[in-house]
Amino acid sequence: MIYIFAMSSYEDLLKILDSRKVTRLYWIITILAAIGGFLFGYDTAVIGTAAEFAPYRYTGFLLGYEIASASLGAAIGTIIAYFYTDRYGRKSLLIIDAAIYTIAAILSALTINGTMLLIMRTIIGIAIGADSAVATAYITEYAPKDKRGTLAIMQQWMITIGILGSYLIGSTILFFLPSLAYTVDWRLILGLAAIPAILGLIFRFMMPESPRWLIYSGQFDRLKRDLGKFGITVSDDVLERTRREIQSEMSMKLDTATKKALLLVGLWLVFQQITGINVPFYYGPIILSKLHIFGSTTNPVYSAIDGVLESTILAVINVAATFIAFKFIDKIGRRNLGISAYIGMLAFDVIGGISALYGFNIGMLIAFAGFIIFFAYGVGGTGWLIQAEYFDTRVRGRMASIGALIDWLANFALIEVFPVMLSSVGLAGSMFIFSALDLAALIFVFFFIPETKGLSLEEIVRMFNEVPLTKMKEGRELVINGEHEAIR
Repeated sequence: MIYIFAMSSYEDLLKILDSRKVTRLYWIITILAAIGGFLFGYDTAVIGTAAEFAPYRYTGFLLGYEIASASLGAAIGTIIAYFYTDRYGRKSLLIIDAAIYTIAAILSALTINGTMLLIMRTIIGIAIGADSAVATAYITEYAPKDKRGTLAIMQQWMITIGILGSYLIGSTILFFLPSLAYTVDWRLILGLAAIPAILGLIFRFMMPESPRWLIYSGQFDRLKRDLGKFGITVSDDVLERTRREIQSEMSMKLDTATKKALLLVGLWLVFQQITGINVPFYYGPIILSKLHIFGSTTNPVYSAIDGVLESTILAVINVAATFIAFKFIDKIGRRNLGISAYIGMLAFDVIGGISALYGFNIGMLIAFAGFIIFFAYGVGGTGWLIQAEYFDTRVRGRMASIGALIDWLANFALIEVFPVMLSSVGLAGSMFIFSALDLAALIFVFFFIPETKGLSLEEIVRMFNEVPLTKMKEGRELVINGEHEAIR
């Protein structure tokens, strides 16, 4: 149904976008945008299962790179997104991502040697990185302000579902075809990612472009057409006034507000990774299989299945806990969820360190599970959300790409360093190191992260313009109450 709204400027148009009711169309578009999140989760986690049976054996740096290759590729993908998305738009990059996912997943299954597998994993990472830079930014630019967190967290939820899907598919294939584990199974596990990738490639063509990006890129004919998909019609007079207003204030400079926002986003995303969330998901099947929580077996296939099933428990918890964020991020807010999450992560990392120290295997599983619960509802999705909503639309794509680059470089560093940590200070020592990093992250979030729930994207940018970094944790209240002028 098309609704005609009274508006006289682009500010009125933005207010209408911010106040719309979330219809089925919004959910469909969001799920299509977040298909890349599913592939993101599947492809980053699946290697932990497939690597056990692939006939390629790596040592030293290449051993870590086998697991972390997608992360390095993702860093490359964010650089591509930096130069692409603000110039050419969000939708076309999402389509390109899906095409890369499709081709690389198929070629991963058909790999003929270890070098080819590492190359395909890196190429998949390029799609993951570009998608992580643009998907949440795209969602935030059409989402109503009171539901922006709920819609944007769908990307993180789909990531967790993708991780879970990789474990369920991997364990199912290994269970029913154990004799083919070293020949066919690992190829199937890698290659099945092509199915959702193809679906994403087809249906993403039907998505509208981001209306905010179309405004600032001056594509008003396309804007008028794509707004119709959201049920909004706008007159040519309003579009012409919008064109004049936008041209008079166009600026692509990285001003102080942008740099301030990038500092906070970058630190959040570094802590999001270096506190250790991907250890149980990347290395989980390997670590947990050695704990023999489900008993022990001399058959390496069934031992691996046990490890994957133990990791599946963690993945189910991850999906369920992310649903908490999905339900409450627009009610409780980003800041409060983040503070409570780091408190919980700290507690469970300490529990994990003590459990590892005394050989209490069930305690390790409990520690991993507890850590994931708190990370999933307060840190993971929140990081990708603020990466998109802290910036002006004119630079959002580039700044989100830089944030994603920081995130993936931190991810790559951790995954490369973790085997060294494990061999030098052991699992217990590693958990205590993560505990110290949790504490540092908690201090950072408490003193510097503002609340943004219920604010429009434009109000968030104004907050970063007008509120000093030292008072940023009170930024929302200062902007709402109009007190920012008194503290400038």
